[in-house]
Amino acid sequence: MGINASCNRKIDYLRISITDRCNFRCRYCMPPEGVEYKEHDKIMRYEEIERFVKIALAAGIKKIRITGGEPLVRKGVLSLLENISTLPGLKELSMTSNGFYLKDKAPELKQAGLDRINISLDTLKPSRFNKITRVAGLSEVIAGIEAAKKVNLNPVKLNVVIIRDFNDDEVLDFVEFSQQKAIQVRFIELMPLNGESKDKKDQYISTTEIKTIIEEAGHKLKPIEMTGSGPAQNYQLAGSQGKIGFISPLSHNFCDSCNRLRLTADGYLKPCLAGNNEIKLYDEEGNLYPDNILAQKLAEASSLKPSSHRLTREQKLARNMSQIGG
Repeated sequence: MGINASCNRKIDYLRISITDRCNFRCRYCMPPEGVEYKEHDKIMRYEEIERFVKIALAAGIKKIRITGGEPLVRKGVLSLLENISTLPGLKELSMTSNGFYLKDKAPELKQAGLDRINISLDTLKPSRFNKITRVAGLSEVIAGIEAAKKVNLNPVKLNVVIIRDFNDDEVLDFVEFSQQKAIQVRFIELMPLNGESKDKKDQYISTTEIKTIIEEAGHKLKPIEMTGSGPAQNYQLAGSQGKIGFISPLSHNFCDSCNRLRLTADGYLKPCLAGNNEIKLYDEEGNLYPDNILAQKLAEASSLKPSSHRLTREQKLARNMSQIGG
């Protein structure tokens, strides 16, 4: 069961940004000057999010992912997770985080009902980490990965955006890291989404090139199926528990199989990450629509999902990645 969309798709996955705020300033995620945060009264209240989730689950959504900004900077997130995790129809509750606060939060997140977590990490070198994120904190993120594994927020997945002449020399380091930690590392192609990467097409490196680096180093990649992997192509590293995934939005367009919608922190449904089409969930007085109207908005967003994205470096997106949640 799911919500009908074009290309014979069933939409059963909802990503919810609960804040546009983040303690990092990742270069490909937001412009150097940063972004103007929404006022607190413009951000969806938790009870409004929970109400919409109930409607979404009744319509056929099965998986919920909590994102940001950085979701762990918003107070009360544990209560939100607790309330959502027990709702009928939910099959999986996950989160994407930068991992900075995870060392202390992981046990509470697990207890609150979180099933698994993805952690964004683009380098294993401290100085380079500081340059990418504009924050010193690699040791905290590594500790967060260990904490997530310890409390069984599995599978723990690392999302790694590969940037030519910046961190592409660390591809094999991440392969080794996946073997050491018995986790999945997912290499993601750089997308032109209004960060510093937008006008630097020479920094793009394709999945094919990344695979070549790995295989020429002697690693054998065995294709595997993984539940909840979305658009990733997944591989087992021969002779270890490490897994490698590739997400290729530019070189291997997977839009016609995309099964997700995104809810922004200020209450808009986005049919596509890489588009400006948004559906507002509030009326002119600033009130969340009645349940029946919200259900119609959900169906409308699903019907508007494109068969292919229009990612170009000339396109100006209304939101930066940090304001969407990835």
